[in-house]
Amino acid sequence: MSKYDRDYLEEAKRLPDLFREIQDIKYGRAEAQVLERDKETINFNRIYVVDHRFNAAGVIIGILFLILFSTAIHGNYIFAKTDEEKIAIGKFEENKKSINMMDTISTNISAFTKKEIISKEIDIAYETKYVETDLLPKDEQKIIQSGSNGKIEQTLILSYENGELLSEEVINECTVSEPIKEIIEVGTSEFLYKNKVHVGDLMYTLEEIDIFSNENLEETLGYIYPYIDLKILSEKDGVAKVLVDGTEGFVKANKITSEAMTPGIKEKSRIQRIVVNVNPDMKLNKPSGLTKDDFKKIFSGNANDTNKIFEENATVFFEMEQMYNVNGIFIAAIGIHESNWGTSNIAIQKKNLFGYGSYDSSSYESSYIFDSYEDGIDVVTRTMAKNYLNERGTEIFDDQIADGTYYNGPTISGVNVRYASDSNWATRVYEIMLSLYKKL
Repeated sequence: MSKYDRDYLEEAKRLPDLFREIQDIKYGRAEAQVLERDKETINFNRIYVVDHRFNAAGVIIGILFLILFSTAIHGNYIFAKTDEEKIAIGKFEENKKSINMMDTISTNISAFTKKEIISKEIDIAYETKYVETDLLPKDEQKIIQSGSNGKIEQTLILSYENGELLSEEVINECTVSEPIKEIIEVGTSEFLYKNKVHVGDLMYTLEEIDIFSNENLEETLGYIYPYIDLKILSEKDGVAKVLVDGTEGFVKANKITSEAMTPGIKEKSRIQRIVVNVNPDMKLNKPSGLTKDDFKKIFSGNANDTNKIFEENATVFFEMEQMYNVNGIFIAAIGIHESNWGTSNIAIQKKNLFGYGSYDSSSYESSYIFDSYEDGIDVVTRTMAKNYLNERGTEIFDDQIADGTYYNGPTISGVNVRYASDSNWATRVYEIMLSLYKKL
C-alpha cells in the first residue's frame, strides 16, 4: 500500500472522533474548543458554539462537511508518484470563491421554530344611544345609563422563528361578558335653555296668575300671588307644569321667570312670602322671618318718626325677636301705637314706648320708667313671651317655662283681651304692622 493510501485511511479513521467532539460541543459537554490536527495536513480553525440547538438539516450538513473537509485536505496537495510511493511536492493555489461551510453550518444550527398556546381577553366596545327629551335644556346631555365594554376570551397559537413572531392563529373564542349600552339623554327644551333652569328648580311668577288642573288650561284651581316661587316640573307648547305649596297644576309658561332672566326676583319672592302671610290671625309667638337689614329698612325714613327713636332701635327690635321668639314687628307696632311714634310724654320722659304699667285712671303716674328704650323693649318682649303669647308650661327661652297668666291665643286679638281695655286696639296695631311690612 502506498503512503498516500495509508494517510487517507488514517484520516478516515479519525472522522468519528471529530463528529463526537462536535456533539460534545452541541450538548454542552464541552465549551468552545479549538480542534487542531496535523498542521501539515489539517488546518481546522476554532469553532464557537452559540446557545442554539442543532436541527436535522444542521446535522446532515455537518456530516457532509466532515466528508468534504477530509477530501479537501488531500485535494489541497499535488502529488508526484515514484515507483515506490507518492511524494507531496507542493500545494496548489487556494480557491478564493470556495463555499464557506462553517457559515452554512452556523446558519442551520441557529434556525429553529417554536409554537406557543396562549389565552387572552379582548374588549368588545359598547354602543352609545342618544335619546331626545324635553326635560333638559336644549343640547344639554345627561348620561342615564353608563356604558361598559364586554369581554371575549381567545385561545391562540403563536408561531416564532428565531425568537420573532411569525403568525398567530385563533383556535377558540368565547364571550365572557356582553357590552352594556350607554344611554344619553339630549335636551330639546328651548324654555329651560332660555331661563337657564332645570326641572326641579325654582321659578317665580311675574304677576298674579291662575293655576289650572290640566294642560289645556280649562279648570282653575286658584291663583298665585306675584313673585311667588314655584317648582318647575316640565314645559311643553307654552304650558308649564308646576308645584306650588304642595299643589301641582299648570300655568302659562310666559307668566313665570327665573332669577337668571329677572335678577332680584328671588329676593322679592322671599319678602312676598313673608308679606302674604301677614294677617290679623297670624301667630306672633315666633320670629317674623325678616333679617336685620329688613328691620333697618322698615324703620328708616318714616316721616312720623320725628325723634328717630324707632329708626335708632331697629336692631334692638330684631335682637329681642331672636332672643324671645316673639315677632319683633308686632312689638314695634305696639310701641308706635301707644307712644304715637315716640312723641308722647311717657315715651320722651320715661323712655317707655308702651305705656307699660299704666292704668287708665293714672296713665302717666303709673307707667314704668326705663333707663333706655332698649330696656323697655326688652321687658315688654319678654313679658309677651312669658305671659301673653304662650300657654302655661310651654318652654320658651333659656329653658324657661311660660306662665301663660294672660294667654288667650298667640294672636293680636288674643293679646287684646288682657293687655288693652280698648277693643279696637288689635285692629289699630295690625294696621301699623301691615304698613311696616309693606315697606319691604
